[in-house]
Amino acid sequence: MTEPAVTGRADRAVFGVVFLMVFAFSYSEQVVSQLFPNSGTGGLAWRLVVIVVDAAVLAVVGLMKRAITRADGDPSRLWGWWLAGVGVLLGIDALRLLPVNSVGLDVVTATIYAAAMGLTIVSSLNADPLTLLNAGRRVRLPGDWARVRAIVPLVVGTWFCYLAASVYVDLFDVETSRVLDPQTEAAIANLSVSEQMSVLSQLCQGAISPVFFQLVAEVIPVLLLALGVEFNYFRRTLTDAGQRAATAATVTVLAAGLVAVLSTLPWDGEGCGDVLSRWHEYIAFLLAVQGVFTGLATLVWLLVSSTPDAPADAVAEPTGPRE
Repeated sequence: MTEPAVTGRADRAVFGVVFLMVFAFSYSEQVVSQLFPNSGTGGLAWRLVVIVVDAAVLAVVGLMKRAITRADGDPSRLWGWWLAGVGVLLGIDALRLLPVNSVGLDVVTATIYAAAMGLTIVSSLNADPLTLLNAGRRVRLPGDWARVRAIVPLVVGTWFCYLAASVYVDLFDVETSRVLDPQTEAAIANLSVSEQMSVLSQLCQGAISPVFFQLVAEVIPVLLLALGVEFNYFRRTLTDAGQRAATAATVTVLAAGLVAVLSTLPWDGEGCGDVLSRWHEYIAFLLAVQGVFTGLATLVWLLVSSTPDAPADAVAEPTGPRE
């Protein structure tokens, strides 16, 4: 009689793990950094806050993992993988306290960070991460493989989000003038109207070209249609709680990216007073990149992961217990 209640709690925990990791954890650094605008890229205070926030999110995820593993009947399973992923994530957070600015280092840490996040998610969902690399395990543990393969596109999209964050800070002119200071505004006020318009159109600009957001606003709906119509994605990925959670998160990422880029379109990025704020531009850029690459990764991954690892008669009856 308590089985449906237990299953319901486990399903909610699965959704909680996926959404907390993909949204709350992935964007903790980006959001917190924007709350400390004067600390600079090497600021210590906001990076300490990031560690505290990440640790709190991971603690909640750990509680949800406990609920999921209890519902599956094997509460001691995969905690080693989970602790390894959490250790790497918090370790990189601590490493970023060091004032080192290097594009190459940012790419390496972003890659390791995304991989560790994926490891933490799948182990929290009580799915063996080795099924991604071992065909034999995929055959023996089809339930684990269903959850792992559902998470892969989200991890790829998050990785590109991390890379985009590094590119925005390291390669773009984030300190570009977006508003006029009082002295410059007073000087321009003494010019003729035609001269004012000419000067104002050149003084202020954003770090991201408005054309980028316009193009993304056209691409994301196409990706959604391709997933929903061409690949029957939404009908094929609703058999397991992990798959349903990953599907919901994927759609949410694409929708958030579309909403973010649409919110930028009223500003044409030309002239003072018609430029996005740094926070608006930064978050919209990250959501746009994550949305596009999550959609593309999902399309490619559906083709790759749909190839069976063994003949149908070999996988019809999985052998061996869950490891």
